[in-house]
Amino acid sequence: MPVVEIALLRSLPLFAELPAPAIEGLAAALTPVHLPAGAVLIREGDPGDAYYAIAAGELDVARDGRFLRRCGRGDGVGEIALLHAIPRTATVTARTAATVYELSRDPFLTAVLGHAPTQRQADRIADARLAAGAEPRHRDITGPGAAEPG
Repeated sequence: MPVVEIALLRSLPLFAELPAPAIEGLAAALTPVHLPAGAVLIREGDPGDAYYAIAAGELDVARDGRFLRRCGRGDGVGEIALLHAIPRTATVTARTAATVYELSRDPFLTAVLGHAPTQRQADRIADARLAAGAEPRHRDITGPGAAEPG
């Protein structure tokens, strides 16, 4: 029984509501990946082939070179490309040495799409991340009618 992997998956909000047999099946499908600091785990624009659960270390997420967030133990990355069948929406780089567990596309989608509460949670997470990474809307403060500083 992969106890460490089960505990890690249980700590992820995405999988919190999955029944025990489903979590156990996912835990058995995980593959550990050790990353040195500076290694790229996910590259923006690449096809999505896996989800990653972070067990140790810190990873930075950036879109178009712009920092979005820092992730650590108990976070997961990579769900957006899998859920929406689109290229990776961001680059994820190890800020420190890190250990993540890779879950391939098929077992991920089977677990998430086969359990309605988990699918709803996955959609909420993906939607929130997409919204958070959206380009901020700036108003033009230098155009006609803009107030002069000072």
